[in-house]
Amino acid sequence: MAVIREVLANSFAHAVYNGHTNHEICIHPGMITIYSPGEYASNHKPEDYMKGNYESVIRNATIAKILYLNKSIEQFGSGFKRINSLCKDAGIRFSYESDELGFKFILHRPELQSDIPSVTLDVTLNGTEMAVLAILKQKPDSSRGEIAEKISKTVRTVQRALDSLRDKGYIQRVGSKQDPQWKILK
Repeated sequence: MAVIREVLANSFAHAVYNGHTNHEICIHPGMITIYSPGEYASNHKPEDYMKGNYESVIRNATIAKILYLNKSIEQFGSGFKRINSLCKDAGIRFSYESDELGFKFILHRPELQSDIPSVTLDVTLNGTEMAVLAILKQKPDSSRGEIAEKISKTVRTVQRALDSLRDKGYIQRVGSKQDPQWKILK
């Protein structure tokens, strides 16, 4: 979030507002792009700003001053250095493209990974069934109420998912009625 905030602040401070293009933010599964209208506003390359201390070219002094006063930018000419540092800390790759119409900053999103180990996606299961199965893999003695609370569903919805998982051969109920547990079959 901090990287996006920094890129957006710099985009507004350095944009050309009387051109033929507009600001754009595009969110894709593999990347987020932030486009700023107007060609790159400096003789220095972005890498130069990351390594050294150079004054930036402010196209919109009033906007830049407002962004500075509300602490959206810290100091003029330090945006790329801060973006580079934030991306390194977060393990995010970035790149940029520039032409005479605009400057595009690209954040490469990491692949999505499940925070629950050893859960693979199965297209035969819906989202609720996958969530219930993942919880049961971690804690086979989970009650319907516990599962419902964890996945923000009703107990009745959880029961339908349990019935469906049982019918599809993913789980089997074991134990007594007072102390039910689920055995994972798949």
